[in-house]
Amino acid sequence: MDYGGAFIQLIELAISLLIIKKIKSILNDYTKGVLTQVPFLVWTFNIFLFSRLFLNINFVSPLFKVGIPLYILSGFLYIIIIILFTKVTTRYYYYKNLTVIQDTELTNLQAYTSHIETMYDDLRRFRHDYKNVLLSLEGAVSSENIKEVQDIFQRVVKPTNTNLDDQTAVLSHLENIEDIEIKSLVYNKVMTAINDHIDISVEVVEPFKLLPKVKISDAVRIIAILFDNAINAAKEAPIKEINVSLFTKGTAQYIVIRNSTAKEKVDLHMLAGNFKGISSGKHFLGLRNLRIILANYPFIQHNSQSVNHSVTQEIIIH
Repeated sequence: MDYGGAFIQLIELAISLLIIKKIKSILNDYTKGVLTQVPFLVWTFNIFLFSRLFLNINFVSPLFKVGIPLYILSGFLYIIIIILFTKVTTRYYYYKNLTVIQDTELTNLQAYTSHIETMYDDLRRFRHDYKNVLLSLEGAVSSENIKEVQDIFQRVVKPTNTNLDDQTAVLSHLENIEDIEIKSLVYNKVMTAINDHIDISVEVVEPFKLLPKVKISDAVRIIAILFDNAINAAKEAPIKEINVSLFTKGTAQYIVIRNSTAKEKVDLHMLAGNFKGISSGKHFLGLRNLRIILANYPFIQHNSQSVNHSVTQEIIIH
């Protein structure tokens, strides 16, 4: 009575499964890239797809009276729309994210190289001036004027030494990070913490190079989110402290960031859902975004702990 409608539906099902299999990688990228960023756009498109049912019942089905080719044509039209929409939106948001990440990496790298240039300028000035400092000390020592020696030391030698120590301390901690993108990012965040009067320490005892199976752009986003959250929390704590460690243990790599908190113990479930870091006045990075990134890496373990006015975030790359 329905001209083999059930048989046609089976054929449609087989064709649909075949198409899904062929575009599976695109759909995965679409889910990870578009759905996580603009769910409203995805659901709007889903509602459009549901309109296919309405059109089929009210307009397409009567076409059987004219002939099946028009019915098939309408189905293929929807398939083309789905594939084009999925591809175009996935590409757009992929390149949009890539542009943002590259801009961030470039900014961090510029800040890092600028700091190196400033250090070299300071060292050149110090090398130029230290002879005059020694001559001043030589005259005071020759006259055995201990008070003058102490005065020159306090006014000239000690401040210069302290300034050089402060300038070189940040860079000396980062020399073992071999990925320039990560090195420049950590430097940028360390300087942000210092400007916020946070006592920060960085421990990279041995050379650290990210495993190639993790995209460097994703690693930068992971570290940036953890760092921003740590800075944001430490700023509110009575004792402002952050400790960062990057090391390899066995076959796994560890990225550990510990920060002080105002509360003795933070609710980590609330933290994962709503906690916001500081990136700029308009954009916020939360640990929920971190979970979205880590969902692409089943071999990465994320541990969190809160105790004694501190939160520890641990990333283990197995």
